[in-house]
Amino acid sequence: MRGAWLKSADTERGASLISALLLVAVMASMAMMLAGELRTSLRRSANMEVRDQAYWYAMGAREFAGGLIGTAMQDPEQALRPDAAWLREARTFPIERGALSGRISDGNNCFNINGLVVSDGQGGLVADEIQRRRFERLMRALGLPSAEAGRLAAEATDWIDSDSRPLPGGGEDAVYADRPLVYRTGNTLMAEREELLALASMTPAFYRQLAPHVCARPVAAPVPLNINTMQTEDWPLLVALFDGALGRVAAEGVLLARPAAGFADIEAFWALEAIAELEVDAARRPAIGLETRYFEVAVDVRHDGQAWRLDTLFEWTGGVMPTRLSQRYGSIG
Repeated sequence: MRGAWLKSADTERGASLISALLLVAVMASMAMMLAGELRTSLRRSANMEVRDQAYWYAMGAREFAGGLIGTAMQDPEQALRPDAAWLREARTFPIERGALSGRISDGNNCFNINGLVVSDGQGGLVADEIQRRRFERLMRALGLPSAEAGRLAAEATDWIDSDSRPLPGGGEDAVYADRPLVYRTGNTLMAEREELLALASMTPAFYRQLAPHVCARPVAAPVPLNINTMQTEDWPLLVALFDGALGRVAAEGVLLARPAAGFADIEAFWALEAIAELEVDAARRPAIGLETRYFEVAVDVRHDGQAWRLDTLFEWTGGVMPTRLSQRYGSIG
């Protein structure tokens, strides 16, 4: 009896030890899991703090840039000169654990993709054939093959116009209904140029070539170029504007021939020999001028090993400050 009792006690002690060890193992596992979650939470909090700090740096730079635009545009003749300081490269400022850089550019000097259509006077949007051809010429000037340029110009017009009749080479809803990811055309103005990536014939390579020269302004009309603030890399816009009658060399020559202070009036531009011999009719002359309505502000923030980008579009309508139309903020790199 005594031996049996001792054996039973040993068994119970062994079972208790195993239970205790299992409990310790479970608790250790839970402790490691909680420690891991704590580390993750701390990293997440730190990242959010960096993001928020970078955001407020960007907001400050945006407000500063808006103030600069408002101050400069009190004297447009000085602000919109070819040698204006704001047209140069981005300015960089040191910040705690990083750097902030910002650049203001003339938002008029681009092809407004929403100018591919005009209002029909009844709330609808119809194709503008002149602008469609100019968009096609712009793409050809940038090196896109003629066939693809024609298709993309037609597809972009069909994407924006209100009707459901495809242009030759274009595409309405039926084209996108057969794709793996089904969607429909917008049938309204594009909110941003990235919508071009939704076109059936657009490729990332084509878009990269086109993006620096295209924009989406909130108007169904061409945005007049400002000949005084255009940069030499903007030559494809002039080639497209003059329907291919002005080649690259001539377009760059026109931009390099500007007076340091810019053209005093638009007639001085039209009087240039290279331009006058084109005999552009009066109806097409409003496509270029000396005024700027839109300004783009790009702010890059590098803070604590992370990079963030803020893009803002301002509209100048007079007054003290420009109006902010849109902005995008997010991480890069």
